[in-house]
Amino acid sequence: MTSEFSGRILVVDDQKDIVETVSFCLAQEGFEVLTASDGQQALDVARREEPDAIVLDVMLPKENGYQVARFLREDWQAGRLGKMPAILILTARTVFDAEREEFLKTWSGADGFMYKPFDLDELMDRVKTMLTQRKPGVCA
Repeated sequence: MTSEFSGRILVVDDQKDIVETVSFCLAQEGFEVLTASDGQQALDVARREEPDAIVLDVMLPKENGYQVARFLREDWQAGRLGKMPAILILTARTVFDAEREEFLKTWSGADGFMYKPFDLDELMDRVKTMLTQRKPGVCA
């Protein structure tokens, strides 16, 4: 199968079934997939591998998703990362607070949010859009 998409995507979630499902779908689209199951592991993999994008759960052991995104943004701004990955944060929160979400998005440096449960086709579209609309090296 030939795909117009390529790149490395880090999938981070402490729920193994979500990691496996999202990873499979991304691989089918032609992406190289890296995985992590907690916040510290996500930071280690992202710093070592410098993925093009990260699909990042909020509720993680060790460091939450907002903290992971923020730490990576700080690393990039300090020159410790060669590029800032596009970050799509997944959250299971059911109460929507637009002001809080906007603050957390800005504070963390995330490029977007999706709510669980999510539609896989929509998630794939969001990842592709983030990668095609983002200028290399630009942090949100």
